[in-house]
Amino acid sequence: MNPLELLADKQVTDVLVDSDQPIWIEKNAVLQETANHFESEAECRNYTRNLIQEHDSRIDLAKPFAEINVNTEYGLVRVHALLGGECSFGTQLSIRRHPNDFYTLRDLQKDNFITEEQLIELREIVKQKKNFVIVGATGSGKTTLLRAMLMEITQQRLVVIEESSELRVPGSVELFTRISNQEGVGEIALAELAKQALRMRPDRLVLGEARGQEVAVLLQALNTGHSGAGFTLHANGISETVPRLLTLLAQQNIQPALGRMMIGTAVQVVIEVSKSPVRHVVKIAALVI
Repeated sequence: MNPLELLADKQVTDVLVDSDQPIWIEKNAVLQETANHFESEAECRNYTRNLIQEHDSRIDLAKPFAEINVNTEYGLVRVHALLGGECSFGTQLSIRRHPNDFYTLRDLQKDNFITEEQLIELREIVKQKKNFVIVGATGSGKTTLLRAMLMEITQQRLVVIEESSELRVPGSVELFTRISNQEGVGEIALAELAKQALRMRPDRLVLGEARGQEVAVLLQALNTGHSGAGFTLHANGISETVPRLLTLLAQQNIQPALGRMMIGTAVQVVIEVSKSPVRHVVKIAALVI
């Protein structure tokens, strides 16, 4: 059993494996159960070990999870793996296809992801170098929209910070994180990359997804004059944007009052996307603290 083969269907974006249980796929933004499965937990576990190790990453009893990018005949995919018996009853594989096509805002308008009015508004956000955040649930199209907005930018130096290469904006400088080695050293985190990016003369800073210490670094940079930045945030809607950012800042011992000031002066626009009933932009609004 090779779950990557399920990506032969170009409409499949995610493949979800739970040990020897039926494999689920996401197709056209809808989860569907398939008849495919591994014969046993041992078979699934061995497949997972081999896949991760073939791509020079590590997964074992000491570190039972890993994330890699894999170039396949179906395009670039991200694989997250978690070995069964350590922090899960069964081995888990979460496979996501990176978009092979570089959609422009006009392409998204033709696909009804955005309206004509939203197209004009999004272009103005980019043109005026407003700092923006795109919020939505997993698989709602945050990265697709961020990439399309960045493709509107010409003759400017973009420095893109990500855990793995997803945005792939032509002409940008891409910085990726690195996990620690078997001795537990050598990790390069998003927060460190954000600090380094500030020294690289960026015209615009881009963060693939805000999820930890890098949020404080990014907001501090935006508060000192950097403009035109964009990032995504896992939140269910515009109303949850500020609370979610405050939670991330609190992890860095930043008090709510200071956090609100940092957010309010750094981010001008929030864009909400959803995948229900289909992927689309729900609303574009000024950030309100």
